[in-house]
Amino acid sequence: MALVMGITLPAGIDIVYNKTLRMYDISVFCNVGKNPRFPPRDRKFQLREISYLFNIAYAWAYLSDEVKAQWAAAGEVVFQHGYNLYVQDKSYRFKHGIGGEPSPSVYHQYLVGHLGVSAPATAALFAFYYNHRINFPATFELCYKSNLTSAGANPYARLNFIWTRYYRGANIENIETIEIPLVSGWTKQQKNIASLPGIRGKWRLEIELHDVVGDLWFDNVEVIFSGEIKNLDPFCLEVEKYWKALSAGAGVSFSSVYPTGGVL
Repeated sequence: MALVMGITLPAGIDIVYNKTLRMYDISVFCNVGKNPRFPPRDRKFQLREISYLFNIAYAWAYLSDEVKAQWAAAGEVVFQHGYNLYVQDKSYRFKHGIGGEPSPSVYHQYLVGHLGVSAPATAALFAFYYNHRINFPATFELCYKSNLTSAGANPYARLNFIWTRYYRGANIENIETIEIPLVSGWTKQQKNIASLPGIRGKWRLEIELHDVVGDLWFDNVEVIFSGEIKNLDPFCLEVEKYWKALSAGAGVSFSSVYPTGGVL
């Protein structure tokens, strides 16, 4: 039978033990470690997260079946179980001191993208690039909420899908556009991408605001063909990482945010 023993060494003595006494230790499998008197910061953070999970589990248990079904529907959008999405959302609220209960929605889940334009800016343009060719049939879509005000002669907000084809000796850019109202509650739009003759090339997405100030929130930005979502970060967890600013002067902000208050 294996003999298991333990000894607690004061801080610093383990160094002496390792250098001198351990060489005479006849144990076959021997390991020396030091337990800190106080848990390190990362350990405290882990313990705090565990306590979150207990509270979240209790909160989930008291939700009605109807609300749980709504979380299930919201989770399907981002390929998660409804409970897992609830835990993710509720944990964020605990960690950042946000009160109240999260609200399930099929239009936005957890973090969303935000594009804000304020004076002196009146326009912004951000693009996501994909260097492989498109296949058909294909669609693109997004969910959004807008609160924009006209600040010029030609105000608009758009999501553009632009793809290149080589046809009759020329490179042609084809543009499909989803028009976003200046003011809108959370909704979803989807558009089919027309198949045209020629050799298909690379494509990109553009979020474009022109002659406006205000805010655009968006989520579930998807380009779908060959049975897959092709663009990276479709659920807007790190938009500043995957989208490139083509036009973003002073007064323009672009990031992933947690929606609260009037954004919901």
